[in-house]
Amino acid sequence: MANRTLQPFSIPVTNGTEAAETGTSETHVSEALPVGERIAEYFGTDNARLMVTRPLRRAELSITHLWRNYEDVDQPVILPADDAFLVVLYLTDVEHRDVWPDRPAAPIKSYPKGSICLISLRQGAGIAIRGGFEALVFHIPRQHLAELADEAGEPRVEDLVICRGIEDRTVHNIGAALMPLFDMADDVRDRLLVHVALAFNAHIAKRYGRSRHQH
Repeated sequence: MANRTLQPFSIPVTNGTEAAETGTSETHVSEALPVGERIAEYFGTDNARLMVTRPLRRAELSITHLWRNYEDVDQPVILPADDAFLVVLYLTDVEHRDVWPDRPAAPIKSYPKGSICLISLRQGAGIAIRGGFEALVFHIPRQHLAELADEAGEPRVEDLVICRGIEDRTVHNIGAALMPLFDMADDVRDRLLVHVALAFNAHIAKRYGRSRHQH
């Protein structure tokens, strides 16, 4: 597999209207790279590949390609509280269990290749992984859901339905489209990434979004 090092890719920062009119994007590397790098650190790997884009206004979507083999003695992956969601697309069969600081760990569960988990980071999260692990991890700030609804003139999505190990062919296909972007030249990748990111976020909001009156 190519590029098995932590690579700080450039970040296309576009306003939807401006991008359509000018075909350009602005890059703010120092503002966005820490999200993907922190995710790699939480998973205990230094060979991750990163892409970050700002599809609309201020909120950024971070996409991290992770792979590692976990031994029984390895520490759990602890994700701190964050006003965001994670979508994990498994690129191989994976086994892990949820862990908590104040109660026993959940039973080990298998997640087949191509399935996804969608979790909220409002209270943080923890998992203990067993064996091989490879995934695309999407970090979606809650703010982006508001920006997406405002851009479309639709009611704001207040929350996302949490799910684990389900099949989502749209996310699977978007993941397949994203993988070649890691190896593309910056200018080509940046032009494509913003559009793929918008399609991904629109799908997540439509399929899993909950408005205030649905709670």
